[in-house]
Amino acid sequence: MKKIRVAIIGMGVVGTKRKFFLVKNKKYLIKYISDNRFKKDFTKNNIIYYKNFKKIPFENIDAVFVTLPNYLAPKVTIYFLEKKIHVFCEKPPGRNVQDVRDVLKVFKKNTKLKLKYGFNHRYHKSVVFTKNIIDSKKLGNLVNIRAIYGKSKILNFSSSNWRSDKKFAGGGILLDQGIHMLDLLKYFNNDSSFQEYKSFISNKFWGYNVEDNAFAIMRSKNGVISSIHSTATQWQHKFNMEITFSNGAIILEGILSGTKTYGKETLKIFPGAKPYLYKGETAKTKKFYFNKDTSWSDEIDEFAEVINKNKKVKYGDIYDSLAVMIMIDKIYKNDKKINNVRNR
Repeated sequence: MKKIRVAIIGMGVVGTKRKFFLVKNKKYLIKYISDNRFKKDFTKNNIIYYKNFKKIPFENIDAVFVTLPNYLAPKVTIYFLEKKIHVFCEKPPGRNVQDVRDVLKVFKKNTKLKLKYGFNHRYHKSVVFTKNIIDSKKLGNLVNIRAIYGKSKILNFSSSNWRSDKKFAGGGILLDQGIHMLDLLKYFNNDSSFQEYKSFISNKFWGYNVEDNAFAIMRSKNGVISSIHSTATQWQHKFNMEITFSNGAIILEGILSGTKTYGKETLKIFPGAKPYLYKGETAKTKKFYFNKDTSWSDEIDEFAEVINKNKKVKYGDIYDSLAVMIMIDKIYKNDKKINNVRNR
């Protein structure tokens, strides 16, 4: 099968990682790289570098990977959609709901194109395992979910840059990292929308005009209550989900990452566990350990299949992305003091 010819727009941490997996994947051929600074490594394997992405001969590519800051990603996505090029864009899809609606407006005029956003957490083996259990009803009905996702800071959060400026970032830790956890809460609720929101947003620790902590409790239309704490003040990186069912429980702890700082990716299943019977781990407790993160490669494999076989995007389409951005917007707006936090 003919390789998908691609360009990578933006070569920061994520762009560099995308390039690593694209080079390894036989379904893709990197033709061009665009970034505002040049590195010799960019032009290995006959890759051509352009500082200005608009100079890339779009007729020579099939798809682009957009790995740019929040304030640039929507504009560049729109540019390539209008050039009839498939787009894979990293999360978040923009700074706010309006950014994503602007993209959606253009996409609706180009529905034959494939547009996918980088919500790779759905591809982690522990998440896939958990979703299968939820759907199987082996532990009964979903009752509630408690989730924590935290790190010690947003990248370079302690110094002034685009991530710590609302004008360019749109938000702080909730938009930057918490968006993954919100996407999973939505996913585990069978993409059911949340009807009620209660939230508290704070920038007390780092003091910038984007949040370093966000707490939210949400109720879905089917009555499942989910809570999230998204934090940039975690003393040790943490990923944890505690899921309660009518006839058991699951604890998903740790997640494999490039930094290897979130602990081992572990899934514990407590079949038959009840609040009044629970005595900790028992002989019935099942533990699963996941030692390899294939989420980045699985994600681009799916994108290749979507393009080559003209399939619908399974996860992370424009509608998924808009839905999670609306969730973030509601969390921000529910805290009436948020304007004092985010407009300093």
